[in-house]
Amino acid sequence: MKKILLGTTALIGAATLIAGAAFAGEDPKVTVGGFSTFEAGWTDSDFNQNEQNRAFRNDTEIHFNVAGKTDAGLGYGAEIDLEADINGASGTGAGYSNQGIVAHRTYGWLQGDQWGHVEFGSNDGAAATLKVDAATIARASGGINGDWRYFADVNQAPGGIGAGASGNLVNAHGTAPFITSANLPIENGPATGFFSDGYTNDTKITYYTPRFSGFQAGVSYAPSLTDRGELTNRQDALVGTGVINGRDMWEEGLNYEGQFDQIGIAAAVTGEEGHADNQAIGVSPENLGAWNAGLKLSYMGFSAAGSYGDWSDSFAASGQKADYWTGGLAYETGPIGASVTYLGSEDKNTGYQDKFQDVSVGVDYKLAPGLTPFAEYTWYDIDPTGTGTAGLENKGNIVIVGSQLSF
Repeated sequence: MKKILLGTTALIGAATLIAGAAFAGEDPKVTVGGFSTFEAGWTDSDFNQNEQNRAFRNDTEIHFNVAGKTDAGLGYGAEIDLEADINGASGTGAGYSNQGIVAHRTYGWLQGDQWGHVEFGSNDGAAATLKVDAATIARASGGINGDWRYFADVNQAPGGIGAGASGNLVNAHGTAPFITSANLPIENGPATGFFSDGYTNDTKITYYTPRFSGFQAGVSYAPSLTDRGELTNRQDALVGTGVINGRDMWEEGLNYEGQFDQIGIAAAVTGEEGHADNQAIGVSPENLGAWNAGLKLSYMGFSAAGSYGDWSDSFAASGQKADYWTGGLAYETGPIGASVTYLGSEDKNTGYQDKFQDVSVGVDYKLAPGLTPFAEYTWYDIDPTGTGTAGLENKGNIVIVGSQLSF
């Protein structure tokens, strides 16, 4: 369910409502849910040296949702999403999600029919929740933003991309990652391998307006990109650490949803801004400034969606230009859903032009309430060009067969 965000004025109003409510109303209700996913993957690429071409993967979470409402109409609650896999999800190598060893999301919320919805804690921000792109219609594991990354080969040839660092996927010039997801920098995460969501759950405050005439707006603020949970980081610079930190991180979005006879329309413009605080790439990185615009049309079970995202030189060297674009088609009839989604991206500066693209085809089937088997095929192409990049292109094919139980 799409969520909404809150600014200073709304926070003051929410505090007034809390005081006036005087704890009246019913006790909050607790519900438990989650999912358990199993995937069998097969992969083949130009750089799968000394590796098996098959692997199994589990992904399990338990969700606790707390919700209450006062007699004055103030809604309040919390969500706690716990990681339930035996090895945790944290890491720095290929495909790691960096969601957290113990929890993925932990946040509280307040809501009023007139003033909107506010969240406070570690959760996705407004740019992620309000966006529209081809990934939003993808089936199976998520298409271009799906689980292919956990089975793909990110190590390149010795002496080439990623030499000396297992799972490293910076470009051949060592200045910035390839864009391997349909995400802006915060949601894309620290891409030492393929994309991760290691920044999305930084501790933040988010406010969403109510939806008026199909429109909904949101804004998020986080003091630091690396604050999450109990951790606080007030250091201005992390020179030479290899980790990009940032402060005063802002996310915002404007989303529209409408229905005209049998045609559904969804559109959104989202953005991210913030201050870069280190010299992890050998030069002072540029500040964060990125945006995304997307459109989705639906008709009688068919959906088409596309987007364009501009990273500019966010967290990278001055003069660098990075952007991406997506497109996709999906169809759903009864228990069956299918989709094909595409991502293309480019990262360039003087002397080089590094490209990435992938195509993902997915099918899923609702076999029983909460039980959905699926199959997915993804092709990807890493294509660096420029001095020292000859022979370093990597193409790969990935097939995933799996099943998810949602409860």
